[in-house]
Amino acid sequence: MMSQSQLLQKLASRLPLGVCVVDEHYQIIYWNEFFTDRLPTAKSDTQENNLLTLFPEAAKFLQKKINSVFVLNNASFSYWEHRPHVFDFSSSRPITGEETAMYQNIEFFPLDIEDHQVKTVCLIVQDVTELASYYQAQKCLSEQLEQEHTALSLLNKKLEAAQNQLLQSEKMVAIGQLAAGVAHEINNPIGFVNSNLQSLQDYNNKLLKLLNFYQKLTHKIGSVPYFTLEQDMLKRYQFEFICSDLPDLIRESIEGLDRVAVIVKSLKSFSHVDSSEWQYANVIEGIENTLKIAANQIKYKAVVLRNFQDNLPELYCQPMQLNQVFLNLLVNAAQAIEERGEISIDVSASDAEFIIVIRDTGSGIAASDLRKIFEPFYTTKLVGTGTGLGLSLSYSIVQKHKGEIKVSSVLGEGTAFTVILPILSPEDVA
Repeated sequence: MMSQSQLLQKLASRLPLGVCVVDEHYQIIYWNEFFTDRLPTAKSDTQENNLLTLFPEAAKFLQKKINSVFVLNNASFSYWEHRPHVFDFSSSRPITGEETAMYQNIEFFPLDIEDHQVKTVCLIVQDVTELASYYQAQKCLSEQLEQEHTALSLLNKKLEAAQNQLLQSEKMVAIGQLAAGVAHEINNPIGFVNSNLQSLQDYNNKLLKLLNFYQKLTHKIGSVPYFTLEQDMLKRYQFEFICSDLPDLIRESIEGLDRVAVIVKSLKSFSHVDSSEWQYANVIEGIENTLKIAANQIKYKAVVLRNFQDNLPELYCQPMQLNQVFLNLLVNAAQAIEERGEISIDVSASDAEFIIVIRDTGSGIAASDLRKIFEPFYTTKLVGTGTGLGLSLSYSIVQKHKGEIKVSSVLGEGTAFTVILPILSPEDVA
């Protein structure tokens, strides 16, 4: 029958834990089979029993930990999360049927102490590969779920942005239909008022000629009482002023109606219902119509400078959509100018593309904001003055035309938006 000492020694040797005792020179006084069974073949037959020499890759770390126990007389620990593989061992618990590198928790504690002086240090090595693998699997799953959550959140934001852009587009179509109807209704009275004024102008010329004839006739007859009465009437009713001012009034009224007719025509052209369809259109006409629509927001802020290339071809596009882009850029340019400035519009074309540059002399955009200005709901305007959808919608429209929109800006000097539109054919968008 085994003695208690032999039993304890056998137990220590067969423990599923690594047990190693070293002295102050790191010489191995004892270690169990957990260590010896896992030594590489090249080291298993060696007579070397110095722990640091046997495990040179971990020597610096082991020396630091063991020294701290000798000096402080306190236990020290090493956890797998911070240093998973101190000893180059294979796991004693195969994961998914394959041996893997052992993840280890190690405790270093003083074993023999004489006169408060540590003589030997014991290392207890615990194989926590299974726990570590489970933890890492859970961590990997959590990271995957987090990534999927982030992707889902991003997708929701994109869907929300797309929905808002769709609502904005539908709103613009509804406004376009309303504007087209209003323009049509206004056009009818403008037509007959203009016709009546033309007739009135003709009648006025004839009446003034007739009155002039009667004046000459009165003077020729030379009736003094009648002549005196005539002069009194002319003076009392300011006939001379009326004769000079009436033609001007009619002429100015006709000019005003002509201007209203141009605005109505521009409104109809800008908001034409079927312009959402792909068709060939004149880009310059679209810009000019848009300028008339935005005139009230621009004329008090800026002078518009035009630089249009001659003989530009028509562009196959969605005219109403492009007009919306021009309107957003022009209104933004006007709003960026605090007092008085300039808005320049440059339009040129090559065989492959149209280039429209809208530049202002406004306050400019900070570099930190430039990369975000095309994001939905992002705006630098005061609360209540902007939805943050104008540039985002413009970006989408330009992308739909297979083009690109760029921006450059200098604070205090102004901003330039460049819209590049490829020259497409019906086959390209079919």
